[in-house]
Order: sequence, then C-alpha cells, then structure tokens
Amino acid sequence: MYNIALTFGDSITQHGTNMRFSGWVNHLSQFFERRMDVLNRGFNGYNTDYACNVAHLVLPRKIDVEYPSQENCSSRHLLPNFSPKVELLTICFGTEDSMLAPGDKHVPLKKYADNLRQIVQLVKDPESQYYSPDTRVVLITPPPVGDSMYKAFAEKTGASQRHENKATKLYADAVRSLAHELDVKCIDLWTAIEDGVKAYNATAEAETNQFNGYDQYLSDGLHLSAKGNELLFELIQSLVSTTWPELLQ
Repeated sequence: MYNIALTFGDSITQHGTNMRFSGWVNHLSQFFERRMDVLNRGFNGYNTDYACNVAHLVLPRKIDVEYPSQENCSSRHLLPNFSPKVELLTICFGTEDSMLAPGDKHVPLKKYADNLRQIVQLVKDPESQYYSPDTRVVLITPPPVGDSMYKAFAEKTGASQRHENKATKLYADAVRSLAHELDVKCIDLWTAIEDGVKAYNATAEAETNQFNGYDQYLSDGLHLSAKGNELLFELIQSLVSTTWPELLQ
C-alpha cells in the first residue's frame, strides 16, 4: 500500500464517492493517484457522539510490517516498502449534530467541540495508541442548510425538518475556533458556499430561483450537489498544494 489520505465524517463524506454528484472523495483519489491511497470512512447519519464511538475502528495503530523483497520486480511496479501511515486526515461532522433540539441526532454545541477535540487528540496526543505526529489534520465545517430547499425536500419525503442554517452556522463557527485552538488546518465549507450563493444571487438568473441560490451547491438543501462537491475538492486541493506540496511529490 501507499500512504493514506483518510476521510472521516458523516454523510457529506460518505456521499463523497457518489459519482452521480461528482463526489469530492473520488476527485481526491484521482488527485493523489500513485501518491496515496484514499480511504473513505464516511458514515451517513452519524453525529460526533457516534464518531467518538467508532474512531478507534477508523484510525490505524502503528504496526511494523516486514515486506518481502521486491528486487526481482520491474521498477515501474514497485510499491512503497514500508508500513503505510495516514499522511492526511480530514474530519467533517456537524450536519447531524446541528439538528435543532430535541432532535434525536442533536449534540449540544460545547459537546460537539469536545467530541471533535477528542478525535483530533487521538492522533495528536503522544500518549495515545493512535498517535501519529506526521499526520496532517484538516477540520471541515459542515455546509450551510438551504432552508427553503430543505423544507421542500422534507415535506416531499417526510424527512425531519429540524435543520436550519442559523444553527448550522454556530457549529461551523465552532469548527473554525477549534482548528485555531488545536493548531490544525480548517476548510470553511460553510463560508465558501455562502460566498458562492451570494455571488450567484447578484446575477440575473437568480431572480427566478426559488431556493435563494442554494440549489447551486446543495442537492436537497442539506447535502452537496455536484458543484458543492467540486467546490469542497477544490478547497482541499488548494490547501494541499500550497501548504503541503510534499504530498504531491
């Protein structure tokens, strides 16, 4: 195996391999082709309480592996001769946590931040059996909610209507603050989509848009559309290219 880029998150990450919506994890796999293996560990419907319960199954412990000799292999077929490690870890939760109380997936804001901190510390704490000092950690904010779009979707499908953008914004703010506290990188997907929506709404086309422009980036008011997935990938691509160019060598 090559070293690993591990994507850990909720439905925003699980759906990242959905070809119908140009999934961002698929784009990431192509971006790191023959450099790293991308492992998608997205769990639809998970909040950070659930994530803390499965993190020990998602994050690898360091083990020593003795590889057989490759001296008789053609150089173009050689694989890295070391135990793979997680070079890049993306963590994206909050879509479920930010559900309005008393929603069954709701996690209070402080507990949400504490849960994310716990997951990051599994990798960053030298006393942790999952300690990986070279792993580059990226926290990703949840995307915004397109309120009118999601309301229409929920009324049509019977889905919970306990998602509102004003609540999700608070959770996105918490992710940014936590990333600063822990000295890890943050991708502010919430703001990037809001900026895109604002720019779209300044166009003539927006005058007839019934969902205030959120349908440009969201498929149902909650999850990413193809354009939303492509935007998230572009943000990760830019971060890696400018901050960790060694991952592309």
